[in-house]
Amino acid sequence: MLIPAMEEENVIHIPIDDLNRQKYPSKLFKTYVIADKCHDRTAEIARMHGANVVTERTDQNIKRHGVGKSNTIDYGLHCIKDWHSFDYLVIIDSDNDVSDNFLQRMNDYAIEFNDPEAIQSSLESKHGHGFINHGLNMSFIRSNFFQQLPESKHGCASLLGTGFASNIKKVIEPIDGFRFHTLTEDAYEELSIISSGGDVKFIPDCYVVNENYSRFGQASKGLTRWSRGAFQCFLYFFNWALSHAIINPNYKSFHVLCRTSTLSKMTQLIIIWGAWAWNYIFGVAFSSNIQILIYPSWFQYIMLLASLVMTFNIVIVENWYLLKPKYGCVKTTLLIINAYFFQMFYNIINLYAIVTFWENKWIVSTHGKEAR
Repeated sequence: MLIPAMEEENVIHIPIDDLNRQKYPSKLFKTYVIADKCHDRTAEIARMHGANVVTERTDQNIKRHGVGKSNTIDYGLHCIKDWHSFDYLVIIDSDNDVSDNFLQRMNDYAIEFNDPEAIQSSLESKHGHGFINHGLNMSFIRSNFFQQLPESKHGCASLLGTGFASNIKKVIEPIDGFRFHTLTEDAYEELSIISSGGDVKFIPDCYVVNENYSRFGQASKGLTRWSRGAFQCFLYFFNWALSHAIINPNYKSFHVLCRTSTLSKMTQLIIIWGAWAWNYIFGVAFSSNIQILIYPSWFQYIMLLASLVMTFNIVIVENWYLLKPKYGCVKTTLLIINAYFFQMFYNIINLYAIVTFWENKWIVSTHGKEAR
């Protein structure tokens, strides 16, 4: 169990205490906090609550690879001399609540599905305030039900940055560590596994609870980082996915193709706008045949229509189906309005992230003192 942390003295006890209370034999797992470049009491508090602690001074001879969280996890892993003896590496964020059946259900799935390459638990969200927090919370609820459950049956669930296990023999050892070199190491690992024919499974009945953004500035930085990393994954995997979907069509190649496209949500609109601008500026200079080869107008309208249908389905239909029985018509309508404004905000973030994707920075955001 690795918990990467930076300046997290307010919350680091939460996941450690939850892991200490697991309904799973304590001799079968070890918890490590990677207190990387912390100047507060993160390391001290982690030790007080029973975790092993790795700091940047544990082994300065270890070479660092990648950026941000991936780099921190890889460094911490190599500071653990017996990491090869474990079956799975589990990543938990420093602010997460963890269900007491988490490790037992991970073990159950590992046995039932013959040691899959990765396993993701259900991801839930702590309640904050504002349309950003509500929009993110609803996206988790919708994703768990409409995306993770059906895609897990085909071994194509998504990894979500926390609450997931990676198979050490099949995934970690072949690349000699946790070396997924994008700003979204979870999405990169997921796409690497699935494009290689491996399986990512989803467990609906154990969970981690994440602290989501409520403040505008914090959300802008965090979502920009995510969107840049998503576009990096698009650049890495799109050509592979497109060629395999044509040459050797199967569920996993189509999944990677769709996943890379939707990870970089503004890519489609940028293509449409770019094509319209091209036709407006240069259209008179080319024959209609050449214009069709560049980007046919009928395809632009199909993409635009598909985007509108997907937005209507994701924002309104799926959220209404899941939320109305719990909250009633009025509150569900208000939550859907929040979700719509969040999607508009997220599209702006995606546009900015794509045109600045080369800024390969990991922006650290510390967590607050939210109640459990």
